[in-house]
Amino acid sequence: MGGILENVKSLAVHEGITITRLEQVIGASKGVLSRAIANNSDIQVKWITKIVENYPLYSCDWLIKNAGPMIKTAENVGMDQSNLEESVLYKDLADARKETIESLQKIISLLEEQVETLKKNKNEEK
Repeated sequence: MGGILENVKSLAVHEGITITRLEQVIGASKGVLSRAIANNSDIQVKWITKIVENYPLYSCDWLIKNAGPMIKTAENVGMDQSNLEESVLYKDLADARKETIESLQKIISLLEEQVETLKKNKNEEK
């Protein structure tokens, strides 16, 4: 699986993300990919599938077999350039929304803690 792992690292570099961030995007536990890369061991097919699903512009043949170009082109996926660009924009939008949701979840958590603290202080005053 060394070829696949090298390609996973290349994908992360090309995307400008860390392996840890790639693990987050595909829903893997922290260290699943980084340990496999460090130990040059196998990874489960489900993680390869998740990478292909989350990064549709990357060639599956390239990722798995190291064959052909890294990035799909309009010719080899049967779509015109505008559809390819829309796919990139959709991915960017989805990533931005995910980051927004994560930020809002943190804010909600902090607000819930503040509410609990205020309730506790109010009960102590009684």
